[in-house]
Amino acid sequence: MRYRTDYSAAQLGSTPEVLELGTWRLHYQAYAERSDDPRAPVLLLGGAFQSFRSFASEVGELLSQHPVILLDLPSQGGNLQLAPELGLEALADLIAAFAEELRLPALMPIGLSYGSALAALFAARHPQRCARLLLAGITAFGRPGARLLLEEGLALLAEGRSEAFAQGALTGLLNPLRLQETGVPPVFRKALLRQMQRLSPAEIERYRQNSRRLLDFHGFASHPRCPTQLLAGEYDHFTQPWEQARFAAACADGECALVHNADHLAQFERRSACASLYGPFLRGDALPHASSGVTRLPRNRLLSLERRHEARLAPANRHARVRHADGGEWPVELAELGFFGGLLHAELPRVAPLRGWQLLSGDLPPLPLLPLRHTGSGLAFVFPHSDAAASAALAAQLAPTRLPAAACA
Repeated sequence: MRYRTDYSAAQLGSTPEVLELGTWRLHYQAYAERSDDPRAPVLLLGGAFQSFRSFASEVGELLSQHPVILLDLPSQGGNLQLAPELGLEALADLIAAFAEELRLPALMPIGLSYGSALAALFAARHPQRCARLLLAGITAFGRPGARLLLEEGLALLAEGRSEAFAQGALTGLLNPLRLQETGVPPVFRKALLRQMQRLSPAEIERYRQNSRRLLDFHGFASHPRCPTQLLAGEYDHFTQPWEQARFAAACADGECALVHNADHLAQFERRSACASLYGPFLRGDALPHASSGVTRLPRNRLLSLERRHEARLAPANRHARVRHADGGEWPVELAELGFFGGLLHAELPRVAPLRGWQLLSGDLPPLPLLPLRHTGSGLAFVFPHSDAAASAALAAQLAPTRLPAAACA
């Protein structure tokens, strides 16, 4: 590997190098302080809506101690090549083929969101090629509610309802009940919403393929054996802290740190807190026992984190109705209500469609809901948050009943 030595943030928007492996094209940029640097490189793998430019701060911070490679696999980032036949495992194997072709030493991947699943699979399937592994927002998608919401997003895109899709996706990435704590600027939320509302047909197809890979993934046959560090935003509803802690526990040498006042985009919302762990971990140094904005979870607590991620309280008015788009309407009793879902009791049809339901409660606008599971006479449900006005009204009603932060630790 010959590294570029002229790094600047502006270079991340330039035309990448392309490595052809059979029919597949891999886009990459590689930087170091020396063109022939023999040290283990950091490999950056981003999420569904990220490009190389997203990593400007990380590259600048890491380059003083490590070579840095940014990689876009087919259908990822700026790589427009579609790859419907490739599953997550096959894409992870492409990372190994990339390393072999360029004769790279053992890599140190940093995987974020969608990129975290690829990085973790690469480490598990090719342990000899992975020295250390850092993950944030691991998207293993074993939680039924998360899978249901991902399916709903794909259905909305298929129907051409891009605004409804974007609203639901944004709510998953940026927890609306915690904007004060996470400090996400309104201008950033609006920009991300516009980006998702204006996906081109090609971008929609790429998103569909990437989402189907996650949904078709049956889980890890084995877990990484190298030193592995998980970073979990304490308010992340999309990939919840307890899920990330369980993944760390399944790794042979895994740890999990809770990033305070952050949700799914922890590494961007709390850059300095995350960076305080990047350096020591990648160097192989002992991590600091105390770090501003981060709590390292003892390994004996990784399997005992609180799973309830939000307060679910009985509403003041339990009487409500559910309505289906086909015309049926039924009285229900709300047993629990939270921003992301709840539990109701009702005599509903035993065989009912999955989509097209609304909750009619008090003076709230009709709230789209998705049935999750039946429990006797009860029905657990999740809100897809595809209606911006209804979601805002629900958030305003529930704001005083938010779960205390201690319940997430």
